[in-house]
Amino acid sequence: MILFNEKIVELLNHYFAKEEEYVESILLASYGFNIQFVNFRVQCNERVFASINGKEYEWDDAPNSGPWGALGRQLAKKAVLKSPKLLTIEFESGDSIDIETEESQYESVIFDFPPEGEAFVMEIF
Repeated sequence: MILFNEKIVELLNHYFAKEEEYVESILLASYGFNIQFVNFRVQCNERVFASINGKEYEWDDAPNSGPWGALGRQLAKKAVLKSPKLLTIEFESGDSIDIETEESQYESVIFDFPPEGEAFVMEIF
C-alpha cells in the first residue's frame, strides 16, 4: 500500500497521551504479527523488530523464539517515525518495537481503531 507518514504518528501519540495504552496481547502467526492495545489493534504483515531487555529480535513471516510475550502489559509512551518505512513504538520500560511497511499492492500494516459512530476507523499502509 503506502508508506508511513506523520499523520499516523500524531494519531498514535494522541491515543498514548489520552489514556494508558498497554499491550493486552501479542499474536504471532505465519500470516501476521498482531499487537492488541487497550483501544486499538495493529496487524503487521511485514517485518517487526523489537528491542526487549536490551536485545534485538526480528519477526519475519513466521513464528520464532523471541520473547514476544515480554511485551505484554507494557505501557506505550510514544510513536516515532524513523523513516517512511519504519515506525517505532516506545514503551515506558525502555523496550520498543519497529514496524515495517512496504509500498506494494498488498496491505503491510493495518491500524484498527475504535469505531466513531457507525463508521469503522482504520489506517492502512
